[in-house]
Formats: sequence, C-alpha cells, structure tokens
Amino acid sequence: MKTNIKLALLLLGIFTVVLIASGFFAGVNLKLFSVISQQTGINYNATSPFYYLIYIITAGLLVPTAIILLLVKYKKIKIINILIIVLFLFVMYAFSDMCLLDLYVFPLHGNLNSNSSLLAVFSLLVYVLPVVLTYYYFRYAGKYGKDILNVILFVSISAIISLYLNIITALILIAVISVYDYISVFITKHMLTLAKAFSGNSFGGISLMAKKAKRKEIFLGGGDMAFPAILADEFFLHYSLLSGVFAIVGAVIGLSIILFLGKKGKAYPAMAAIGPMQFAFLGLFFLIKFI
Repeated sequence: MKTNIKLALLLLGIFTVVLIASGFFAGVNLKLFSVISQQTGINYNATSPFYYLIYIITAGLLVPTAIILLLVKYKKIKIINILIIVLFLFVMYAFSDMCLLDLYVFPLHGNLNSNSSLLAVFSLLVYVLPVVLTYYYFRYAGKYGKDILNVILFVSISAIISLYLNIITALILIAVISVYDYISVFITKHMLTLAKAFSGNSFGGISLMAKKAKRKEIFLGGGDMAFPAILADEFFLHYSLLSGVFAIVGAVIGLSIILFLGKKGKAYPAMAAIGPMQFAFLGLFFLIKFI
C-alpha cells in the first residue's frame, strides 16, 4: 500500500497514540478495579482469561463477521447501520462508565459507597454522555470529529478487553488474529467484501485522504489498532513498562512495512505484519534481558 509519505507518517502517529493511550487508560482502570473490589467486594478477575479469549474470538469476531456477511449478501444495509449504531453506543457507554468513575474516584477522591449528589450527577452522565456522543457521531460529526471519536472507540475497546485477559491469552489472541487476517484477505477474501460494504463509512477505522488528483485513500481498521494495543497493554500491566514499549515499537514497524513496502492500491492484512513484528520485538526484549 505505498502511499503519500506525509499521510503514512500521520497514520503511524495516530496508531502510536492509540497504543500509548490504551496502555494509560488500562492502567488507570486496573487501579479503579482494585478500588471497586475493596469497596464493594466485586471480583472482576473471577472468570478465567481463557474464557474471555474464547468469547472474544467467537462472539466478538467470528459470529459478527458471519452475520454482517449474511446481511451484505442480502443487501440489508439498514440493519447493518443499526447494528453499527448499537455497537458504538455500547462502547461509548463502557468508555463513559470507566472514564467518569476514574474522574470521580481519583481526582475528586470520591467514595463509591457514598450517596452524595456528586455521585448521582456522575451516574446520570454515564447514561447521558454515550447517547450524546453517538448522536453527534452519526448526525453531526465531520471527518475530524469522527476520527477523534474513532480513536476513543479503539482505545476504549483495547483497554477494556486487556483488563480481562493476561499475557498468555493476549499472545494467543494476536497469533490467531494475525493468521485470520491473512486468510480473510488473501484466501477467503471475505474481508475485502466487508471493506467494500463499509466503503465511505467512517465507522470502524481511520481513513486519510491524499489531496492529489486521484485522491487515493489509506484506511486502517479499528481491529488493526485495538488488537496490537491489547498485547502492549498486557505487558505494560503485568510485566514491565519497557516490554510494553517493545510491543508498541514492533507494532509500529509492522504497520510501516505495510505502508511503505506494499504495492500501491492493494489491500493488505495489517495484522499479518503487525502481529509477527510484535512477537519479534518482544522476543528481542527477552533476549536482551536474559543475555
């Protein structure tokens, strides 16, 4: 996918911001989970990470893909649009819930067991803010507004998922997604069908349009941002800051290979390059560490 250098660098910059922001958001909310557990007795880690891994692969990837492909085949575009709106609303709710709890608990030193008016206001905003953001996104947001909310979307998804996995399950997830991405683009090619169905729709990725005569567009899907962020988050949270940095560097180099070495105008499975490069750089990290 050889493209305009400025656009490629901009996309790499956005990609890096998503990976770093996801790690920060996940770290803050891991601490939040600890506070909630202490004050309410709720244990968020009671379920095995392998259960969440299977759930993500089936309910979060395979089943939705099959449903959307079926809807595309029968040209039920309105139903797809409704599903997109519901998904966006759900993720914005999760983002608002955690973000507002972060603000209430940490900067304001709130007590989750308190019945104060401040807690009531924050609880109301948890339900109002997602609706406002969703309405703005699909009704009024321009190109830049949608890209900003898309970044929030990807950061939220990756950070939230990483709280329920661990390093082993994250490694398995990235391996599975990398292979799946290659198969879906080059063998079954159903990912190309999905891309065509969503062409012109800003939801689900970051797209940058070159200001040239032919206006070539480069597009990076949300999964290509969220999945690498999940792996980096797990190493940030459960191993060391430096190991997470190596995972991020590997992801950025993997995407750079696609952007700068791929053939112009051809679609490539980004995770097929990003995933292996993350593994390679994590391997390099441990090699340096133990030499």
